Amino acid sequence: MNGALEHHIPPEEREYVCQARNLHFGWRPEEPILAGADLSVQPGEFVIVTGESGHGKSTLLRLLAGLERPWGDPLGKVLLFGEDLWEVEIGRLRQLRRQAGFVFQNSALISNMTVEQNIAVPLRYHTDMTEGQITDKCRFWVDRLLLSGHENKRPALLSLGMQRRAAVARAMVLEPRLLFMDEPLAGLDARNVETMLSLIANLRALQDVAIVMVSHDLQPARLLGGKISLLLDGKLRAPRGLSELLKSGDLREKDLVRSQAGLKESEG
Repeated sequence: MNGALEHHIPPEEREYVCQARNLHFGWRPEEPILAGADLSVQPGEFVIVTGESGHGKSTLLRLLAGLERPWGDPLGKVLLFGEDLWEVEIGRLRQLRRQAGFVFQNSALISNMTVEQNIAVPLRYHTDMTEGQITDKCRFWVDRLLLSGHENKRPALLSLGMQRRAAVARAMVLEPRLLFMDEPLAGLDARNVETMLSLIANLRALQDVAIVMVSHDLQPARLLGGKISLLLDGKLRAPRGLSELLKSGDLREKDLVRSQAGLKESEG
């Protein structure tokens, strides 16, 4: 981070890789999607955002990553690495976004490129690496995401699980401090879910990357720990552990978490 810029960031804000403060958003004023959402994520932290379908979770993720912004004068703030995304100039916004990888729900791989070419895109766009350095870096992530032998295939020839892993590799190739993941387990079979969760655990352990994940599936919280923030009625409830939420006195919270964690009525 630029020293002069860092000097103007209050110490308490430097402690977070991303924050939402009283965030409001809606495609139309009369139909708000977010109505005062608050979230603070520390370095290395793992936070799952969940809630009912169609209530703004993916929109929230895009806002946090700087891929979306409200129309007109925004109400609230989004801070990435302590800097207000709606106040910084465009060049600085690009610098901040390079430090935050994003895995889209549909993977968003470029169809006429191979796996390795897709992974290389951020390196070609954001770095001055030589061809040899780019190849070495891509091969490293191909190996880490269990894609060896498939690096020269185009996305259409990959299974859904491989497509997701390729998307994670592309998001991680710049070694970001923060990774946003939009429903990375959606549509995967049990074996691929297990593989993806193992890889996410490795990313946390080896890369020390903070992760903000939108998911209807709370298996990551059961197996990897982390905290869960419920998006209900346009507001984000404070992140809590799975066991704490299962003991909640709020039946709406408790029932939602139990169903998404795959627990029966008698469990939890």
